[in-house]
Amino acid sequence: MSETVTAKKAPERNRCLDFFKGVSALSVVFGHIPFPGRFGKCISAVGSCGILLFFLISGYYAYGDGEKRRPKLMKRFRRNLCILLIAIAVYTAVTAVEFYVTHRNMHGFLRPFMRPEYYLRLLLWGDLEPIHGDPLWFLFALLQAYLFFWLMYRLRLQKYAKFAMPVFILLRIGLETYKYAVNGDWRICSNVLAAALPLMLLGYCMAEQRERLMRIPAVAAAVCGIVSLICVFLLVCFDPFRYNISQIFKITAAVSAMLFALQMPALRLFPPLSALGGSCSLHVYLWHMPVIVLAYLICERHSLSQRFYEWYLPPIVAAVSVVIAVLIVTVQNIIKHRQSTAVE
Repeated sequence: MSETVTAKKAPERNRCLDFFKGVSALSVVFGHIPFPGRFGKCISAVGSCGILLFFLISGYYAYGDGEKRRPKLMKRFRRNLCILLIAIAVYTAVTAVEFYVTHRNMHGFLRPFMRPEYYLRLLLWGDLEPIHGDPLWFLFALLQAYLFFWLMYRLRLQKYAKFAMPVFILLRIGLETYKYAVNGDWRICSNVLAAALPLMLLGYCMAEQRERLMRIPAVAAAVCGIVSLICVFLLVCFDPFRYNISQIFKITAAVSAMLFALQMPALRLFPPLSALGGSCSLHVYLWHMPVIVLAYLICERHSLSQRFYEWYLPPIVAAVSVVIAVLIVTVQNIIKHRQSTAVE
């Protein structure tokens, strides 16, 4: 008896969304090693919008049937936890090398790890400043948010997500305003409560209302996104008000980008950035900080002009980060291919 097996066709990637992810990843790099002046402020602002977009995407794809989503959420949790632990090991090694080369001893490097409050800040805020691990707060917040969504499905509370979402969005806007007014610690707004949950709940609600949102023309989403970005640029460059209201437009820009991508999934605005965002955006985000640390360590041994640090070093760091990301993804694909071939 012959059997015909029909392979399940994999869903097509959203190339437009991949483009926005690629732009966001590079903008985050330029936020941590910025260009000078207003141009640098604008690029950094795009990066902060990109972080919101990443959380929005995670929340959008966390929507679904609770019984099916809970195992997938735990799978994502375990995968990202493994990535985080590897990243912490790499960041620690790079920072240890930098500290030893600079100070010729390890006492100052080890001192923060002897303090109990360091580990409390690590668990609460994802504070990894002693190893230059500030970008890793994103993964800490994402892991905590996955647990929140798992618990939401487990207790069958997803019907309340649409009520919780505006509360968390207002919390984020309020905390951003407070942080700006008192010049507070950036971690006030870079954690699971103020960053991950507001945007992930918003993405979840967008998935829930997908049919209605798809009636919005792509042109309208594009215009809204462009206007929002212009408002963000004007606010970060000229700072006309006492309180920071740019967060409102950053959220609007992220939502507009998401809506436009859902409407135009096959649109390739710039194929190289779509390819970058499709498979490498997380790795560019994760590994650009060790590249920055090592780049400064190397550059400090040479007499380089201020112009080099301001205009040439940022794209060099971005290029090296992209190369590292591509190499990692290539190795991963080779391993997966060999494993699948061995199974067959």
